[in-house]
Amino acid sequence: MTASTSSSQPLHLSDIGELLAAVPAMLGFHPARSILVLSLSPAQRSSNSDRRSDAIGAVMRHDLLLPRTDEPIPAPMSAAFERFCTVCVREGARAVLVVLVDDRLDHPHCPGSAAAVRLVEELAEELALSGIEVAGVHATPEIARGRVWFTPEGNVNGTIPDPESSVVAATRVFGGSPIRRSRDELDALLAPSAPEHRRRVGQCIDDVIDARDLAYERAARAGGSARADRMELETLLGHLEAFGDGAELRAQEYAEVAVLLANPTVRDATLALAAGVQARLAERMWVELARALPDPERADAAALVAFSAYVRGDGAFAGVALGVALESNPRHRLSDLLDQALQAGLRPEAVRGLADTGYEIAARLGVVLPLPGPPE
Repeated sequence: MTASTSSSQPLHLSDIGELLAAVPAMLGFHPARSILVLSLSPAQRSSNSDRRSDAIGAVMRHDLLLPRTDEPIPAPMSAAFERFCTVCVREGARAVLVVLVDDRLDHPHCPGSAAAVRLVEELAEELALSGIEVAGVHATPEIARGRVWFTPEGNVNGTIPDPESSVVAATRVFGGSPIRRSRDELDALLAPSAPEHRRRVGQCIDDVIDARDLAYERAARAGGSARADRMELETLLGHLEAFGDGAELRAQEYAEVAVLLANPTVRDATLALAAGVQARLAERMWVELARALPDPERADAAALVAFSAYVRGDGAFAGVALGVALESNPRHRLSDLLDQALQAGLRPEAVRGLADTGYEIAARLGVVLPLPGPPE
């Protein structure tokens, strides 16, 4: 699976060592056995200089599948290169930097170098069709302090400074987004909870559905579907408030929130929370739900995790959450929409409009949500 992230404020890094040290912060985790493509777009000239430098825009990653000498390029690699090219064209990139992070590439003339060169050559051919060049290729066995980086041809090399000390890392951590040691840590964040706990939650869901149907029907008869939807949205926000006060959700409450999110109006209204001061609180609750709920109910919660992560620029975690959602329910429309946007490398601001729609839905129901702003 390809993880794509884009920054609304392009980066300017001229030293290759510093650039490589910043990669984990750009992705949100330390990559392993990965190929990364960093798009380069012309930046505006500064007021005190006539020199026009390049800015790093979209950062794209895919698992690095090295072909054997007598084998063709793996199909997943070719498909990834096509997607990389699509993103670069939309970004208006004039060139790209390619970074190979793989423990099999520990020196320029190692057995994997020839295979890596073949891959980069195919990528370069794909990009050239759109007038985009490969400005540089750099390889390293690991992004860690003191590790050597080199070009596959072996004519340039250097060492990587401490990734934790990079400006990009400091900015990310200051913004409340940790840098994971590996992508496995991201997977673990949404790993299902104990089977017995999920079984108890699943047993509660049928009873909750019956009670919800009766309550919704009564509210709809008294004031129409809008009144019933408002009741359900307010109930969900009540659960969020209790969660924020430190209350632990019981099996019955997990089931109640799952059933509330099954109402598309309620779920779409909660998208607004990702843009408001309760964004981090809401994301924590969606994560807990995604771990505790059975399939296919966990798809709604995982989709909300994905949207929250996407909006704050954590494309890697958004990708993991979307994988969970679509595995739980392959026909989940919101997850499919977000997955297409992420695979296409759309910037967070391109999907943030869904949060505005959430505010509009809540306002139509007469519910006031926390105003947009930085999360508390």
